[in-house]
Amino acid sequence: MKKNMIALAVAAAMVPGFAAAADSKVSGFADITYINADADADVLGNGKETSAFTANAEVDFASKLSDIVSVRTDVDFNIGGNDGAASAIIEQAFFAAGVAEGVTVIGGVFNNPIGWQAVDVVDRYQSTNLLTYDVLDGQTALYGNSIAGVAVAGDLGPVTVTGAVLNDIGGLTDKNSVALVVNAAPVAGLDVELGYVTQETDHEDGSPTIDTAGNVTNLNATYKNAGLTIGAEYMTAEELLETGLSFTANYMFTPALGATIAYSSVKGKDATGPWQDDADTRTSVAGIWNVADNLTSKLEFTTDDKGDNNDSTNVVNLRFIAKF
Repeated sequence: MKKNMIALAVAAAMVPGFAAAADSKVSGFADITYINADADADVLGNGKETSAFTANAEVDFASKLSDIVSVRTDVDFNIGGNDGAASAIIEQAFFAAGVAEGVTVIGGVFNNPIGWQAVDVVDRYQSTNLLTYDVLDGQTALYGNSIAGVAVAGDLGPVTVTGAVLNDIGGLTDKNSVALVVNAAPVAGLDVELGYVTQETDHEDGSPTIDTAGNVTNLNATYKNAGLTIGAEYMTAEELLETGLSFTANYMFTPALGATIAYSSVKGKDATGPWQDDADTRTSVAGIWNVADNLTSKLEFTTDDKGDNNDSTNVVNLRFIAKF
């Protein structure tokens, strides 16, 4: 599900799309969603029931103007109203350089390589985030669960090892985070990833006001066989999170039709942090219809159960993802 850093570097130069100039490519997608949710779900942040359409888009620019260096920038666009309050924001902006046989250096802003779920909905088997992804996204100060720094990925035969020196993922400008990711494929169809990232917990006055989880450890695995994809994930954090778990199963009955069930839970270490000591859980069931090579529709039902107060919320999404 998640690309390792070497695959990410290759993807920077191999993005499908049309040539905007020699050795450059443009691709992306439009994301049109109908949301029906009860008031407690508060999906639009106004505390009201929701029955509404939204639209977002992403445009990706990739170029490889030399044999060893590729460049990529992803820009996300969000819908605006009559007041013109739309937004465009950079999700990724990085270079990838093949400096030696099997060694790639990546520098800039890029998607967090730690965790199972992909950032973009076009790469997911369902629409709604896993709770484990929300934990990681909540700990990274940059937009779109992204991180900034320099990483070196090395292909060591049976494993790929990536080390990175980053800006503090929580946003402190006088501190740094260090990350290590190890990817392995022990048997055919099985990919395993172990990731670890440090985070400063001593926030002084003027620092970002986030609930800091501290150092995060994540172990995830993906198994694929014919039309079946199974993903599992375990994570923990030094300060606030005791355990985070996720399980996703997708089966494509035909190239056009498939179904997904996804379950995730997070359990805090005490009752004072963002995750309570009674686990929160999320379950999503989705149907997938690949209408055409460049158009996918997903119909999903998601229920959240809040372990601390026994409340539950329900959300229905009908999503259309059109790629170019």
